[in-house]
Amino acid sequence: MIALLFASALVSQSPEIDPITTRWTFGAHEPYTMYRRVGARCTGSIDGNAQWVRDWLDWFDENAPAKMEELGLNFIHSRFYKGMGWEVEKKDFPNVQKFVKNCHAHGIKTLAYVQFGTLYPEIMRREIPDIENWAAIDYLGRKNLFGGYNGQYFRWMPCLSCREWEEYIKRMCTIALTDGGFDGIMFDNVFDYPCYCERCLNDFRAYLAKIENPEERFGFDDLSGMLLPRLEMSRLHHADIKDPVLQAWALWRCGRMNGVLQRFRAHIKSVKPDAIVSGNPSPYRSRARFTARSQNMSELCKAFDFIIMQNENFPSLRADGSIANRVRDLKFAQDRNQRIVALCDTDSNVVPEREAKFLMPLIEDIVYGGIPIDRTVMAPSPEPGFLNREVFERRKKQHARFNAFVTSHRDALAAPTLHPVRIFYPEREILFSEPTHQGVVAAEEIFLRNRVPYGYFVSYPDDPFSVPDGTEVIVVPELVSLSDAQIDALVAWAKKGGKLVVTGDSGRYDGWNAQRRENGFLPRLKGLANVVLRSSGDRIAGAKLDWSYVVPPPGDGGKALMADLLATDWTPPVRFEGLPPHVFAEYRRMASGALAVHLVNYDPAHPIRSARIILPSGRSATVEAPFEADASVHQLPADGTLPAFAEYLLVIVK
Repeated sequence: MIALLFASALVSQSPEIDPITTRWTFGAHEPYTMYRRVGARCTGSIDGNAQWVRDWLDWFDENAPAKMEELGLNFIHSRFYKGMGWEVEKKDFPNVQKFVKNCHAHGIKTLAYVQFGTLYPEIMRREIPDIENWAAIDYLGRKNLFGGYNGQYFRWMPCLSCREWEEYIKRMCTIALTDGGFDGIMFDNVFDYPCYCERCLNDFRAYLAKIENPEERFGFDDLSGMLLPRLEMSRLHHADIKDPVLQAWALWRCGRMNGVLQRFRAHIKSVKPDAIVSGNPSPYRSRARFTARSQNMSELCKAFDFIIMQNENFPSLRADGSIANRVRDLKFAQDRNQRIVALCDTDSNVVPEREAKFLMPLIEDIVYGGIPIDRTVMAPSPEPGFLNREVFERRKKQHARFNAFVTSHRDALAAPTLHPVRIFYPEREILFSEPTHQGVVAAEEIFLRNRVPYGYFVSYPDDPFSVPDGTEVIVVPELVSLSDAQIDALVAWAKKGGKLVVTGDSGRYDGWNAQRRENGFLPRLKGLANVVLRSSGDRIAGAKLDWSYVVPPPGDGGKALMADLLATDWTPPVRFEGLPPHVFAEYRRMASGALAVHLVNYDPAHPIRSARIILPSGRSATVEAPFEADASVHQLPADGTLPAFAEYLLVIVK
């Protein structure tokens, strides 16, 4: 049974969602009505105007589960409720029920797709005449449209303060889990644009009324007349937020989102205690979405047993030298004890360049704790059988080889990660401060490119300092905004001998992003031998984490921060020579005591040759390149030269 939510910072991982054995896919997760209404190419590489759409859905319901089993795919989310109203969507329900039964017959867990962020008023109005009052409106009084103003004028977003909508979604979940026979729920489009209806105004003012002694922060002792901040979406992305009303609004919106999802979770578990609860909030580490879309992922993740993370970060070395990857997201999830199904593809993805790199996302997933996924193999083809047989047969062999390696190497792939270096991550302060977030982004990129075994140390306003086990060095990378409690805790850690690296003007602003008269942090650290201070910080010009993460190479490769880290007398578990920055590493401590070092090459078109690993004195190692022609295990030669590898190499240090 999946563990119920605890009132702690972490979520217990479901034993059913195991990266070693779980293989995710999806295909027919939208209804025929949606494809036809879009009438163009849309999600899942479906041509909504094609004559064969209904025939494909019929084929999928009957035949796809057997094909999934043949590939080793065993988890899927399936169409159930798209937001068009049950009176419309229940017509497809017998087909959906048949598909779920077929999935179960082939050992496939199936989650019901439930649309979180869309209302289809054109048809839903017949069932719910009051649908206008369920919709969110923008600051000009227009209906909030799904995905922004991207042409889908027929999709409204719901107002999260509307309890009628909330109860309706609970009813959909009940039907899915009972009559539908689903194993759980997957909420799609879990985000919320700002709504300016009267409900939201009143709810926000009620939130403000609970703030004690508001005059110092807000300038007024009476907040009952405050207005909702009227900002365009473009001004919320990457904004540095200092306006106290805007801060309160962001916190209220995130809290409201979390509250809705927690109530959904509680309802789902009350209907079916072992139901799996998941959702798709999109990129996990994108601060821009905190303020623009009510997504504070440190809190939002608590509502889910795992997250589906849709993004456009297919693992690769880009022409500008940036390295597309999902490692930030996967590492952040590790430290939240959270599972991720991290999508990284386009709607089709069956293009020669990416097809040649098909293994890269699977490797990245399994190395960094994500759930391996093959989304696009089930994409329809108009040929007989609705599958591209060439792609299917090729991937079948790749899946078999991948699964055989993963199954036989559970001890090296599922062992606890080593995160002796921790990036201090002040959750609320990052929500408000883009400069603080940019300090974290730069540190992440430098550590990834230099293969530092780093993790996150997430600090909350009510829990500023609970040091994770195994922490050797805490890095404060120009976090200009820190609360008094965080500063006190960091200083106390340092005075007890804890190793700190602090750069830039960390601590110049308080926890509400307000400038202090003087820095209340750095002077308290001076003279401590275990603290490395550097007055300059690390910034990477042009770094942005949105739908795609684009982080250009650090100007000097991050030499300054690496020198700071080594100046604490911290020692890396192993050292490398000859590896380019686009080879990342993950380190796991096996039950035997051996160290598993996983190397991932983000430019597989150019195999790594003649690199060396330098082991601690008295240690030996074996090396294995499981996806090369010679996949056998070899003893590492005395000079530490690594075998050539295109995508992945496993080094076991004994």
